[in-house]
Amino acid sequence: MILVFGPAYNHPGYDYYFHLKRFEAMITAMQEGTFPFYIDYAAALKYGYLSRVFYSDVIFLPFAALGTLIGSYEAYEVMLFTMTVLCGVFMYIAVDKIYKSSYAAFLAGILYTFSVYRFYDIYNRGALGEVFAFTFIPIVFLGLYYIIKGDYRKWYIIAAGFSLLIFSHVISTVLTFISVVIILIFYCKSMIKEPKRIYYLLLAGVVTLLITAAFIFPLLEQMQANHYRYETNDWTLPANAKIPLDYVFWGLISGFYYPKDISIVGIGIQLTSVILLRIFVKDKSAALKSVDIGLLIGIFYIFASSKLFPWGRFPFTLLSFIQYPGRLYLLVTFFFAVGGGYYLSKIVTKQKTRLIVAAFVIICTGTVIYMHNQNFRLLHVHIGQTNKEPNPSNFFYLNGAEYVPDRIESAYHILFRGDTIVSIDGKAKAENQQREKSVLNINVNTQDADSLELPLFYYKGYTAEIDNETLPVRQSKNGLVQIPVDKSEDVKVYYKGTIIQKVSYCISILAIFALCIYIIIQRKRTSKT
Repeated sequence: MILVFGPAYNHPGYDYYFHLKRFEAMITAMQEGTFPFYIDYAAALKYGYLSRVFYSDVIFLPFAALGTLIGSYEAYEVMLFTMTVLCGVFMYIAVDKIYKSSYAAFLAGILYTFSVYRFYDIYNRGALGEVFAFTFIPIVFLGLYYIIKGDYRKWYIIAAGFSLLIFSHVISTVLTFISVVIILIFYCKSMIKEPKRIYYLLLAGVVTLLITAAFIFPLLEQMQANHYRYETNDWTLPANAKIPLDYVFWGLISGFYYPKDISIVGIGIQLTSVILLRIFVKDKSAALKSVDIGLLIGIFYIFASSKLFPWGRFPFTLLSFIQYPGRLYLLVTFFFAVGGGYYLSKIVTKQKTRLIVAAFVIICTGTVIYMHNQNFRLLHVHIGQTNKEPNPSNFFYLNGAEYVPDRIESAYHILFRGDTIVSIDGKAKAENQQREKSVLNINVNTQDADSLELPLFYYKGYTAEIDNETLPVRQSKNGLVQIPVDKSEDVKVYYKGTIIQKVSYCISILAIFALCIYIIIQRKRTSKT
């Protein structure tokens, strides 16, 4: 895959630079000693962007540490490679544990990891959050298996899976949670017969909340403190933002062939073909029932992605924040890959035939890699040009700038305003203004009380200091940082973070350590029995 597609920075997808800048911000914070409470102070002409609170960066940690040594571009590629390998490994483990078939697990891992929609996420969209979600979704469903049918004492697996998913991509977490609820409805009778399974599921939910406290509580704090562009822009899912029926069809057979000049979202012909093998599977086992449930959910999600689905009506309007119904193909890919691997394992039973089928799947996968790469480069040759440099049209690599304060007029307003400090009442002057990395130093000259509007996006957590005294920081009418001044002094402004950020960070660390200790003790007890 890497050899055919090449490095992502040679053909950047729509969101590539947005995620790369998030990644580089963490690397910079590590190098400058401001991690873990930092802001991307270089973003948007140095107005600063607090995307990390709204879009978790926890998964970046080991790769950002590597980036301090080898650079951001190379570390980013290592991250994509590692997450691809782990995607296949986790899928293999999950299917092998649930269905007790290494052959089904192998095929499912190949079909899932090298699926058309995953390629679309990595390259066409550059959607790193969903790429991470691909890797961790198998852990969630393995944990769900232990809760429903397996050893419920392994409840911590679903907690770990959902924690990693939350740290990866919130929208994918919501869609996965909905899928888990649907599956639990199918198995509600067996769950009710064993109430302990319900208790352990609730315990897993509480532990997940504690582990992800470092992300959840700072997010809620910022959402309560201000309003942002994602609340008012047109990126939410309107009634007509659905895939046309002919596009749905092309999505089902993409991978080997693509119509000209059409950007296709779908699962691809490989997954479409293998799930059709269901008609040849005759056994009526509980395992087959679970696979069929996933198949039905996947078919429903394909229907939900089309223009036939009533997204504009309640209660589906509650999910408008998912932006694109095509995101459902993430779960469709998972369910169909599991189904395809399982159906083939039941149909093909002789060892020699299994080797031939596995080889055929690998050859087809290689063909899909080549064909998708050709289509991707043909349709996205202009992306590298339009995204090559930060500019107002891409909001200085912030894409839709969803997490910018809603009072900000536009990127052009920031461009024309520049790096100026504005006196609200015209009584104060800012002299010798200097930026030292994340710190803005200002020499204030005034004899009367006034306020200064600074070239910084407002987020809760900014600190202003004057003569060892802390000044109150508020939001200006333009969505920028505003501070009061009443004397001539040197003022230092920087992002310090909030108490909630620091406390929740400690909660997460303690919860992770406590869970690890619990798992070690639990395994020792199990080995003794």
